[in-house]
Amino acid sequence: MREPRFRKDLYRGTAEHYDRFRLLYPPVLIDDLRARAGLGPASRVLDLACGTGQITFALAPHVGEVVAVDQEPEAVSLGEHKAQRLGVANTRWQAAAAEEVELDGAFDLVAIGNAFHRLDRNTVARRLVPHLTPGGGIALLWGGVPWGDGLDWQQVLRDTQNRWRDTAGAGDRVPEGWQEAIDRDPHEQVLVRAGLAYEGKFEFRVPHRWSVDSLVGFVYSTSFLSQAALGAHAAAFEDDVRARLLGCRPDGELEQDLSYAYEYARR
Repeated sequence: MREPRFRKDLYRGTAEHYDRFRLLYPPVLIDDLRARAGLGPASRVLDLACGTGQITFALAPHVGEVVAVDQEPEAVSLGEHKAQRLGVANTRWQAAAAEEVELDGAFDLVAIGNAFHRLDRNTVARRLVPHLTPGGGIALLWGGVPWGDGLDWQQVLRDTQNRWRDTAGAGDRVPEGWQEAIDRDPHEQVLVRAGLAYEGKFEFRVPHRWSVDSLVGFVYSTSFLSQAALGAHAAAFEDDVRARLLGCRPDGELEQDLSYAYEYARR
């Protein structure tokens, strides 16, 4: 059965919000991944579907080179200019789709952050395996999102997003049945079919405190309710979110234990 396909333009216009409001992967996860993958000063990493470089900038100080690839040119441009500004010279940036990018040489690690479900998973996994060094691995990183724990303010945020998504006519930005497709054919099975040995999923929880403004910024970094998706409704959406979240938590303190994880499979 063909998997649902996500549109390729869903993150257009989100780069600044993505870079400012997406949370960094916690050091405990990055350190664990570095140790498991055996990364060192000579290692070569591919950050696929890199966004504005959350994984790239976390790993670059510890490896020889990071090649960062994303299909959204705006995100790649922001990441590249950020690397130049920070003096991170061992990164190389490329705008290309994960399914089509020309891969050169071998990589000790391919990292994909919060994006594998959006890709043609079987095609991408099969293309990556020949470019892994012996013992090299693929890591699927997940987490850092402000929903999923069932807290009262999270339900308010979800309900408000859903209502404005309907108002803005943005309901088609998430393809029907995508989660059911993942449930039928989990990432683990995709990686194993491609010829990798699946080593497991490694989870971490980190306390975090959101502000109302940081939650609005995070929503604008998403594919399903960006400012572009809301269009002329953006200002009213912001006012509504602020009023409803402050009605739920008048002190504006919105806390949760954020869930992060990575799945790892080795050649």
